[in-house]
Amino acid sequence: MTPASALAAPLIELLDLSHPPVAITFGTRPATAGGDEIPAQPAGCCFWEPAQRQRLDTRVADHANCSVGSYTHGLTDLDTAASGADTAALISSGWIAQADFASVAHLAVRPTSIRYEPLSEAAGPDVVLVRLSPSSLMTLQGACPEVRLATKPQCQIIPLAYDGQIAVSPGCAVSRVRTGLPAGEMTCAMPAGSLPAVVDRLRRTVTADQVAAGYADTDRERFQTLN
Repeated sequence: MTPASALAAPLIELLDLSHPPVAITFGTRPATAGGDEIPAQPAGCCFWEPAQRQRLDTRVADHANCSVGSYTHGLTDLDTAASGADTAALISSGWIAQADFASVAHLAVRPTSIRYEPLSEAAGPDVVLVRLSPSSLMTLQGACPEVRLATKPQCQIIPLAYDGQIAVSPGCAVSRVRTGLPAGEMTCAMPAGSLPAVVDRLRRTVTADQVAAGYADTDRERFQTLN
């Protein structure tokens, strides 16, 4: 089987990505000691953008500043996440209700470490994360119509992908501020194991789109342009 790292380049080309895909790997053993210390971050989603350029071996404590993200990533249980001071602030704002937590996707496993790194350097990731434009979402949805549109919080696309779904998030107010995600971009997570099949489907879709777009471009010439 083609390794996931070898599919980074075709994924970038086929989806016309502006940013490299990120690989996410969940570990059951503590991250190796002795590496560079990772500065504290507001949430786990803040590791996504830097991981386009470097490997980040994170521990449970590195995610602890966001109770919701710790829950979606399987690092804490529901009761602990729901009782966090940051969660209370989100509930009091009306952004999320206490009852909503029961429907938020989360990892069923309890990892002890999470590695974020460029997909091109990953050995055996669990989840692949990409930043999509509306155009690239069009291409992906054409190839994979089963793509799921996830609601807030944005980070629940990670456990959804871990469980086998391709999930797209338009973002959420909290994560967009924390990560600086541009208004014209959204995030998508897909199971790393499905990547070879996704790339094959994308190739067929891109070819079909190019033929259809060529027809539409020629056909448009028959009509007067409205000013």
